[in-house]
This record gives sequence, C-alpha cells and structure tokens, in this order.
Amino acid sequence: MSANSHLNPPPDPCAWFRQPLRIGRVEIPNRAILAPLAGVSDVPFRRICQEMGAGLTFVEMLSARAIVLDRNSTARIFDRHPDEPRLGVQVTGGSAEDVARAAIRLEGMGFDMVDINMGCPVRKIVAKGWGSAILSDPDRLEATVARTRESVGIPVTAKIRLGFIPEQSTAEDSARRIARAGAAMLTVHGRYRGETYGVPCRRHAIRDAARAARELRPDLPVCGNGDVLTVADALRMVEETGCDAVMVSRGALGNPWLFRHLTSGRIEEPTPGEWLDVVLRHLDYHQSFHGDHMGTVFSARKLLVWYVTGFPGCRRLREELSTVDSLDTARRRIRELVATLPPDLRRFQERQAANEHPLDRSPRLDPKGDMDRRWDRAAAG
Repeated sequence: MSANSHLNPPPDPCAWFRQPLRIGRVEIPNRAILAPLAGVSDVPFRRICQEMGAGLTFVEMLSARAIVLDRNSTARIFDRHPDEPRLGVQVTGGSAEDVARAAIRLEGMGFDMVDINMGCPVRKIVAKGWGSAILSDPDRLEATVARTRESVGIPVTAKIRLGFIPEQSTAEDSARRIARAGAAMLTVHGRYRGETYGVPCRRHAIRDAARAARELRPDLPVCGNGDVLTVADALRMVEETGCDAVMVSRGALGNPWLFRHLTSGRIEEPTPGEWLDVVLRHLDYHQSFHGDHMGTVFSARKLLVWYVTGFPGCRRLREELSTVDSLDTARRRIRELVATLPPDLRRFQERQAANEHPLDRSPRLDPKGDMDRRWDRAAAG
C-alpha cells in the first residue's frame, strides 16, 4: 500500500496522523498541516506550530504579480528561519503565466513547494480575478496548475473551495482538472466562496472531490480543510472524507497545542506552566523577528488575545492586553496570572464536563470565526 493511500485510523486515535506523507519529492513527517493564514503565518507563528508538531507550514498567500515585480512590501514575508525544515509558499494570480513566473522565483528562493490558491474569498482578491475567482474559469484553473508544474522542479499543489456559488458546485470538476494537470497535492476547503464560518464545513463534498481526483490519480494526496478545531474534528475529517492529511487553519490560533494532540497521542490541555512557556516563547520569537517598536506591540496584541483564554482570570487580562503598550508589561501580567493558578490545573478544565468523551473535551476555540461572525465578513481560511 502506498504511503499516500488512506488508512482507517487504528485504535490509537491519533496514530494515523503520525504517519509520513509524500508530496511529490518532499516527504513530511506527519499528516497535520498548518494552513497559510493571511496576516498570521509569519516566521514566529510557523516556528511555534512546527515545535508543537505541524508537519508542514506555508508562507501566507502572495500575489504572483508582486513576486515577479519584486515589491518591497513582500520582502520580509519570504524570510525563513533555520529551524524551518520544510516550508511551502502560497501564491495566486490573474493568469497561468503570472503564477508560473512567480513560482520560478519562489523556487529560486529555496521554498520546498508552491501552493496555488484558488479558494480565497476576500472581495479585493476576487475582484482582481485571483483566489476563488479562478474556480469560475475551469480552463484557466487547469492551465495554471499545468503551466506552473512545467515551470518548476519543486512540487506544485493547489487549494480550492467547493465552488464560487452554492448553487453551482465545481469541486469535482476542479479536482479532476487539478489531478490531470499534475498537481502534487489537492487541498479542498469544504465551503463555497461566499460562505462564512457560520456555515458548517461540508465534509461529504470534500469526499466527493477526493474521489473525483483519484479517478485519474489514485495516489494523489488529498488534504481536507475546514472546521478542524479539535482532535475530534480532525478525526471526523479523516473518517468522513478519506483524506490523506488534515489542514488546520483558525484552529491553531491561540491553540498550537492542537498539533501536539494530533501528532503525539497526548491529548490533554497544557498546565499553566506549559501554557506560559509557549506564550512567552512566541512573544520572544515575535519581538526578535519584528523588532523593538510599537508596530511589534500592536501585532502581538492579537496573539495575546487569542492565547489568553481557558484559565480563571483570563477575561479581565485579555481586555487589558488588547491595549497593552509594552511587551515587557504583557509578559509581567501573564506571569502574574499564572502565579495565581494551581500548577496542576489544565487549560479549559472548568469547561470540561465529566460525561464528555475525551476527544471532545477541548472547547472549540475559534477566535477568528467569532470575529468573522461578528463582522459578517467572508471567511478566508
């Protein structure tokens, strides 16, 4: 049986995730992948998720045109830390030629694979004919993958949604075209372009797209994406779609421990000390990478708001940290909170019901989804 064929999860519920996966010529150590998240997937965030167990991470989505024109605004996004052993980069563009030219540059920068985004729903992206707009032009979709694959030696992967509008599913046709064009992996997000996180991920549609792709390429790895916020969610994705890997998006925000749960078999929330260690390390990485200025403090606030939940006293501290003007002050206040907590307390312990199944005990921590629902805007991951 090939390394990429779907295996039913064995009695150890997370053993399946610890199996390696080959994507073209690149082998990743496990089947838990971090999605490229706009405004989030910088070097510090990727490092933390890799340390927690993510088998593969990506630089956030970039414009093919900006890459080709070498715009300074994208320069720092290309940075890679020596501790990042495998790193992909996601690109989108208005034509097959633009994406292929960008991929050639990205290969020269040393990235291990290029992922073509054909699912981003953000209006300003779609208005340019990028992201999920490509789903409405199946010939361009196929040509973009084929032309890019022919232009580079590194693996070319593709990410799609179920279609541009709910009344017209294109996922199966897109999957067949992507398989025929020679992609090294297909990622399917189980929503349509205009749907927010309030609409549940359609895992059955991911399953159907995977089957369509495998009609042409039985060994093509397919990655399922959408609503993976807990271990139980990830297992449902595997069991209901037959996917070969699971992509975690907003489920990693403030909760990189999800990767540890999936890849170590240790399904328990961190103690205050374990939580503190990761939060402070992420802040250190963030400050080292972005520098000592107020812009770094501003960008760190959202990280702190995502992290600071799950223990008594977090609500009040979260409100304080949302306006903090110093990372040293943030560190001091977080340490003070931890000093008030029993050392053996587990994060979210107060919310866990005694009769719940262990895999469902962790709360569905969803800061980005809550934000999108509040502002009624399209989901991007």
